[in-house]
Order: sequence, then structure tokens, then C-alpha cells
Amino acid sequence: MPDVNFHALGAARARSGEDPLVAFLLNARKSPVTISARDVPRIDSHRLQLLLVAQRQWVRDAVGFELIDMAPGFREGLARLGLPRDHFDKEARQ
Repeated sequence: MPDVNFHALGAARARSGEDPLVAFLLNARKSPVTISARDVPRIDSHRLQLLLVAQRQWVRDAVGFELIDMAPGFREGLARLGLPRDHFDKEARQ
């Protein structure tokens, strides 16, 4: 089994160019990933779109994709943007 790649999201996405999340996802393709949202008080629509596309691709590739450490504000942002608060919870997807 391949090693799990880990990435911690910054509090806000990079405004000066490509978000580090994009580079991480491209480099980790076809490998299990764990992404921590510990430092993200609110999710923005751009990052959410990146996470949703990545989640779908990782599921399609049958590779582990896990988003952890979601703060209440992050979960509220999911709801504000039209998703269930537990969308990225492993148990909710099973």
C-alpha cells in the first residue's frame, strides 16, 4: 500500500497565484491523501471546488481521500455553499 500524502491547508488560499493545494493534489495523484483543514476558519468556493473535484477523482481511482480537522466554521461554510456539513466525513460517504 502506498504511503499517505499529507497536506495542511493554510488559513486562506493564496491570492498571489496558484494555491499550494493544487500542487499538492497534482503531485499526490493516484496515492492516498489526507488533508487537514485545522487552520481554515471558513472555506471559500474556489477551494471547495478543488476539494470536490479531487475527492471525485480519488474515489474514481479507488484511492483514499480524507479531509480531517474541520472546524465548525468550515462545516458552516460547506452548508452555506450547498453541501451537507458532513460531506467530507468518512462515515457519511459509506
